[in-house]
Amino acid sequence: MTDENEIFVLTARPNEIGDETWPRLSSLLDDSERQRAARFVFDRDRQGFIAAHALKRLMLAIETGIAATAWKFETAPGGKPYALPQNETPPFFNLSHCDGLVACALSRTDPSGIDVECSDRHAPFAVAERHYAPEEQAWLATLPEAERQTGFFMLWTLKEAFIKATGKGLAQPLRDIIVGFDPLRVHFNDTLAAAFGDPTDWRFEQSQIGPRHLFAVAWRGPARVMCRTIRLDWLLERATENTPGLAAIVAE
Repeated sequence: MTDENEIFVLTARPNEIGDETWPRLSSLLDDSERQRAARFVFDRDRQGFIAAHALKRLMLAIETGIAATAWKFETAPGGKPYALPQNETPPFFNLSHCDGLVACALSRTDPSGIDVECSDRHAPFAVAERHYAPEEQAWLATLPEAERQTGFFMLWTLKEAFIKATGKGLAQPLRDIIVGFDPLRVHFNDTLAAAFGDPTDWRFEQSQIGPRHLFAVAWRGPARVMCRTIRLDWLLERATENTPGLAAIVAE
């Protein structure tokens, strides 16, 4: 059982999963999730999907004691998935995955959004011209050329995490949501405040995971974020041992 105001973030690398573990992870998914996984053409994309959704189910199981296979999900109007109640109020969760990394944020009390990106891939700077506010574009322009690629993804992960936390998806133009650094923060106009609340209530955490990946988490209100990178085969075993909550997983 977690304390209030704790958001747990676990990340895992699909390429560390052994061949013998993939069937066990796939067996945790329901029929609709397995059908969605089967639509991917490339193995890495299919495995990333399976790993992300298995991670989600394992975290829910460890936190609540309800079997990973028992969970059912729906999608809110803005596109954000949520867990249906079992015998108690379900935790909030959010997923993200990219080439080489999957991540899930989970909390009993605080809706959040998470985004992970491969920061070593080519940055689509044309996207910045369309979706970044003038202030964000100006910040990018101040960076040395060698740092602009990482800077692009620093902005992108923060903006993506924010819109996922709000549950509004891409219905709101990204240019209207302006993120900044030192400290991490968000700004938007008074019109958006009706939907998103006071900008100063929003919190962010951002970190590099290894040399290739960057992640950001966004949430509203006071909360402590606790992160750990794990192996999914290890987490699968811990889930069968009735580990008492994610706090024990993160603390190990």
